[in-house]
Amino acid sequence: MARPSACPAPVIAQPAATAFPPPPPDAAKEELRSVRIGIAGPPKAGNVWLKCILGTVYDLKPLGPKETPERPRFPLFKEWVDGGNFPDGTIFHQHYDYSEELVDAVDAAGAHTVTIVRDPYDTFVSSYFTIQQHADSDRRKGRRSDLLLNKPLDHPDVLQYLRDGGFRSNMVRAKEWIESGRTVVVRYEALHRDPVAELTRVTEQLGSVPVAKLEHAVDTCSAENMRKSGGGKSKHVRVAKVGDSRDRLNDDHLAIFREQHGDLIRSLGYDVR
Repeated sequence: MARPSACPAPVIAQPAATAFPPPPPDAAKEELRSVRIGIAGPPKAGNVWLKCILGTVYDLKPLGPKETPERPRFPLFKEWVDGGNFPDGTIFHQHYDYSEELVDAVDAAGAHTVTIVRDPYDTFVSSYFTIQQHADSDRRKGRRSDLLLNKPLDHPDVLQYLRDGGFRSNMVRAKEWIESGRTVVVRYEALHRDPVAELTRVTEQLGSVPVAKLEHAVDTCSAENMRKSGGGKSKHVRVAKVGDSRDRLNDDHLAIFREQHGDLIRSLGYDVR
């Protein structure tokens, strides 16, 4: 008798692969893509450094000085914002005085205002050397600080500039921004001492990001890398350290700071020497 042949295994039809739509974009990532930041406050406080760091953290396009209103009256700034010149994903810095109307315009645009504050003693020294660096620039002509040009740091004219209020306005500007309560305040010294901790505190107010991204931004915007980058960034990096004024200022400078500006120094949260 012939043996029955083995029955072939049944063929089971496989369901066609279903083409699922891609998951919707993460809401948090979308929110970060729409971040806009205006850094406002006094000069020589680390504005360019902070702009580089926050720009790297949020992948923002930097707007240059010529793309933003310089020390504007409020209507000029509002017209600039209303004209669509402050798009999503951008960052700029200008040395604006505090103005409720200006911050209202920033808030209405859904943007953030950030202010970096630095020890006034170090700020003064940084300002002095920046003025000397640009001594031959036409942009310096007619400025009050021209009195300091091509003169040593302890020259009587430099001391007079420090004494008579030429520098005080920068401290007043920082004080008004801090006391407004309408800006995210960054401390230059804290950014040096523990940059990730300071940036964690700051970005919790702007839009939290992973620590790894903060560390990458700090490395990208190190003083060494900014010097190597050339262009505008490199021109704003001199010693990039805390306490440079301790090696530069003499007793005459310190006496003027104590007698003329002690109140402002304390109000900014720094010790009077």
